[in-house]
Amino acid sequence: MKTRGRSRIGLGVAVAALMASFAAAPGTAQADSGRRCSGGYVALTFDDGPTSATAAYLKALRDAGRVRATFFVTGSLAQADPDGTRRIAAEGHAIANHSYTHPNLVELDAATAFAELRDTSRVVRAQTGRAPVFFRPPFGSTDARTRQDAARLGMTEVIWTADTVDWSGIPADAIAANALTVRPGGIILLHDGLPTTLEAIPKIVDGLAERDLCAGRIVRSATPVEAWPGLTFHAKAARW
Repeated sequence: MKTRGRSRIGLGVAVAALMASFAAAPGTAQADSGRRCSGGYVALTFDDGPTSATAAYLKALRDAGRVRATFFVTGSLAQADPDGTRRIAAEGHAIANHSYTHPNLVELDAATAFAELRDTSRVVRAQTGRAPVFFRPPFGSTDARTRQDAARLGMTEVIWTADTVDWSGIPADAIAANALTVRPGGIILLHDGLPTTLEAIPKIVDGLAERDLCAGRIVRSATPVEAWPGLTFHAKAARW
């Protein structure tokens, strides 16, 4: 996924073509008129990329109907793979902040914790031209200071409402079943780089379609959303 010199120019042309084809493609799962999205919207989110599997994830989302998702990237990985980050954005997906080295932020001193968010936002802005407006703390571990740090950088904290537990080694069918517990407006947690998660993508999209749900973007919610008892956040899924 990494290129240098003239090969980077070739990638730029390819990325531009992908952006054009994505915007122009008719009859896709993102064409959410009529009954297709009458059940509402949910957000597919992928943490911990970009990875060597990200290109395959992007293809799976295209093949499932040009479904769009939000990728919460880890800054150090994005720094090492700028082409991966740019391709995510070029294919119409949103990119959000997942810290620089994936630490438990509440265990860090104030300056180090803030730098984790700041440095990732700088990397994403340098690679895509846009700073992230959403942030997810690793492990969902957060506190008032973490939320204040995100706000200082113009970001809203996003947790999740449906945890697939895909990192645990469960099979694709179980990942999909966990994802499909989501309710309209909810946010599904998935991870980049896992073959079982890759396999689960079309199963999740098909299961959502059976409920007339469509993949949506994340927006700020004025009403608190419960992640689990004792923790709320202010984000939900809406139409792209």
